[in-house]
Amino acid sequence: MGTAMRVNYAGIVPLSTLDWTGRSAVTIFFRGCPLHCPYCQNHPYLEGTGLVELEFVEEKIKSSKPFVSAVVFSGGEPLMQAGIVDLAEFAKNLGLSVGIHTNGCYPERAAELIDKFFIDVKAPLDDPELYGKVAGYESGETDISPSRTPEKITAAVAKTIKTADASGLEFELRTTVFRDFIGDEEEISLKNKDVTYVLQQGIPEHSLQENLRDIRVLGREELFELGKIAKSHLKKVRIRTKEEGEEVV
Repeated sequence: MGTAMRVNYAGIVPLSTLDWTGRSAVTIFFRGCPLHCPYCQNHPYLEGTGLVELEFVEEKIKSSKPFVSAVVFSGGEPLMQAGIVDLAEFAKNLGLSVGIHTNGCYPERAAELIDKFFIDVKAPLDDPELYGKVAGYESGETDISPSRTPEKITAAVAKTIKTADASGLEFELRTTVFRDFIGDEEEISLKNKDVTYVLQQGIPEHSLQENLRDIRVLGREELFELGKIAKSHLKKVRIRTKEEGEEVV
């Protein structure tokens, strides 16, 4: 492994039971993301530079190994990092499972040394206009280069899901739900996907966009009702709230 390779490191949670249900994990956060979702909870990681050698992150993983069974790479968007495959290989060699939290924009890296994908599906994949809204295009901050139009993003996410499914990888689809932003039947449903789908309770006070920070949190009962709607299209639906954690619908 070359020592010159660097990754844009943002931080670490040495022991997490929230980032991979049923697993204890060390979660590593990276900076950078092609999207600027208005509700982003990790917006301090969207930009900035924290370049470190791979060995720095490897030592972080190694120090947590006695207490965890997995490593989760998150962000930001971890698949933007050229060194992510090397770090995944390092973790696998330590006997750890590897999970990735991803927005799905990098399908070409979707099956390398990964045990589980957690794929954010921000809106229906057949509605690029809505997807663009949720991904931050209306704010003008998202990278809207020809390779990052809403149409190409939805195509990339669909390809990431297809690649993960075809490879036999374990994966989970997730939508973060905010009141009056995304949350009715048409906006949350992913039809005919035999995969675990999680509706996550968005926490507005942590949003990137200031005018979202004062909206009222969707309660557990409201989210459960949305889960029932999703259940009419999908077999495996869960909700995730601060009140009750993760529940099967």
